[in-house]
Amino acid sequence: MQDVETYLSTAPVLATSWFGLLAGLLIEINRFFPDALVFPFP
Repeated sequence: MQDVETYLSTAPVLATSWFGLLAGLLIEINRFFPDALVFPFP
């Protein structure tokens, strides 16, 4: 069990999980608020 905890705390695993979480968050934000980077002027 200690080997599994050591593996899960390595940098590539943490980076992959962080980037996956961040990508999912950005996808969901763009799903609910599309074109948020474009501010249309009235």
